[in-house]
Amino acid sequence: MLFQKDVVLVSIKWIGEKSAIVRYRDQEEEVFFTPEEAKEFHHYISQGGDMLVPMNSKTKQLFFYVDEPWNEKELEELKAISYEKENKKHE
Repeated sequence: MLFQKDVVLVSIKWIGEKSAIVRYRDQEEEVFFTPEEAKEFHHYISQGGDMLVPMNSKTKQLFFYVDEPWNEKELEELKAISYEKENKKHE
């Protein structure tokens, strides 16, 4: 899933009741939740979930649960790869 064309890693900057502010590619964006997504997201965060999560850059959908656990070193590498792919696409 992480290496799909439109998936980028975002950091969660702010969490509201119906939305969150995420940061990626040196920009911030507000992501809105359906009531069910908001409930799932708040549960995920309250259980100590990662503050770096995959997001589909076109649909703005966050993916809270992935099959494998994160490794912080790998996250930085994945972020760099993700940003490189996005930059090449925009050139």
